[in-house]
Amino acid sequence: MKLSAVFAALALLCAAPSHADQLRFEFDFETAKTVSTAISSGNFDQAAALCEQSDGKAMIRKMQLKDCDGLTQWLKKLRNSQKVVRAATTVAAELSQPGYGRYAPLAAEVRRQIKEYVPTDFGANIRVHFIFGSTSGGFAFDDVRDDVYVDLLYSEAASTQELAEMVAHELFHAVQFHVMRAENLPRQRGAAASTGPVWLNHLLVHLEQEGTAELFTHPLAERPVTPYSNRRYLGIARNANRIGDVVTMFETLGWRMRLAPPDNEDAYDRIYGLMFTTDFDETAYDLGWLMATTIIKHDGKAAIFEMLKQPPKNFVLRYQALAKNDDKLPVFSADFLKEVEALQ
Repeated sequence: MKLSAVFAALALLCAAPSHADQLRFEFDFETAKTVSTAISSGNFDQAAALCEQSDGKAMIRKMQLKDCDGLTQWLKKLRNSQKVVRAATTVAAELSQPGYGRYAPLAAEVRRQIKEYVPTDFGANIRVHFIFGSTSGGFAFDDVRDDVYVDLLYSEAASTQELAEMVAHELFHAVQFHVMRAENLPRQRGAAASTGPVWLNHLLVHLEQEGTAELFTHPLAERPVTPYSNRRYLGIARNANRIGDVVTMFETLGWRMRLAPPDNEDAYDRIYGLMFTTDFDETAYDLGWLMATTIIKHDGKAAIFEMLKQPPKNFVLRYQALAKNDDKLPVFSADFLKEVEALQ
């Protein structure tokens, strides 16, 4: 058995659940090891085959690159950044150690975090792919239930707890894909144009997905800032100070979906991006987190998993029912709520 296969088996063993816990997840560090080694050394011979493998294809898809050559050229250009080369050198050195060095305790910490919101009778086999050098710290695809991706380039300075929070966030997306009703999940890229109510529902699905997954990554704002958490920490602080405006912005996007629906998924993504990307402080993440935590305060943590089984409009409606009795919480307008309530 290859040494890499031994380590992969160890990662799976560390992540193995107790007898009463049916959620299993496997960590695969090999792509992150191969690419970080290539970037740090300048030798891309081993990385050349990456884009023919599933992880490489996922990076090409996420980054919307044209082909394999596009990915190869992108990775080679990363060597022009001293910061990236330093991170690659650090990550490659850790992943070359037995048990993947400082990443060895990660599985246990992820399991500790995820069990707060996932019941022990939920069963799935989820693969966490660690990559290096994409344009996102972590991602999952709506049409692939059991694979999620975490980029160690953006987590090189993270503590075990901080990296585990990112992994748990992405892993929870895989849980969501299992639990949420198929008709409520977003359509995959390339879907035909749909009517306004479908696109509004599409937006509500993403709000619920990211808001509930943010339960894992948002706690960094409650601790002293670190080099890893600084950017997100500042974004959360800005959003907290303008949360009323964030609600108005989300309503504006919702009305756009309802009254002038996008022609296709690509057009939707450009609208979605105004509230769900780091360029704009991921404002919808913090709005969704506020809604999720408000629900938890009244209904308990178990309510989050149960709500995933319901139409996404119920996430908004339950929050509204609670927020209207609290002057400190922003609320949606009555007209917008009528549109939400009317969704099938």
